[in-house]
Amino acid sequence: MRSECYSCKKTFSGKGLIVILNGEEQTYCADCLWKLQKEYAQKKTCEDCGYFDEESCEKRGKPLVHVKAGFNTYFVEAETCRDYSTDQKASSKKKNELTEEQKEAAALVKTLTGKGQTLTYYCCHCGAPMKIGAKAPEIQNTCPRCKGDLEIINLSKLIKQHQ
Repeated sequence: MRSECYSCKKTFSGKGLIVILNGEEQTYCADCLWKLQKEYAQKKTCEDCGYFDEESCEKRGKPLVHVKAGFNTYFVEAETCRDYSTDQKASSKKKNELTEEQKEAAALVKTLTGKGQTLTYYCCHCGAPMKIGAKAPEIQNTCPRCKGDLEIINLSKLIKQHQ
């Protein structure tokens, strides 16, 4: 099966990587996807805005249009938004509340740190090794290499298995 990259128009074997831009699905090669992700990573995003609330804008009351490139989702309407503000999080109550699973994971990381132990685990998207415990006491939400979402990893279960 041959595919054509939407950006560079090169043909390649395989299915290709799907990108959603302006509501349309497009196929990209790995090189163009990498360039696109790099470009969008440098833009202002709605997630940094005080009015951002789970894929919608509380100020305008509308759902936000997202750009999906690989595993990453970008809300870049902040580039042209006149209501963009990072002064105070409007939905800070929702964002600061931790789930029971997150509280349990934080407590287990604290015990690992107290014992001087470090656990190495791997990104489910790219396989990059990451550490948690004495050498890295903070829980990471995104992979430092591929910027993939790590919230799908149940850290409390992972730590319990290795204790």
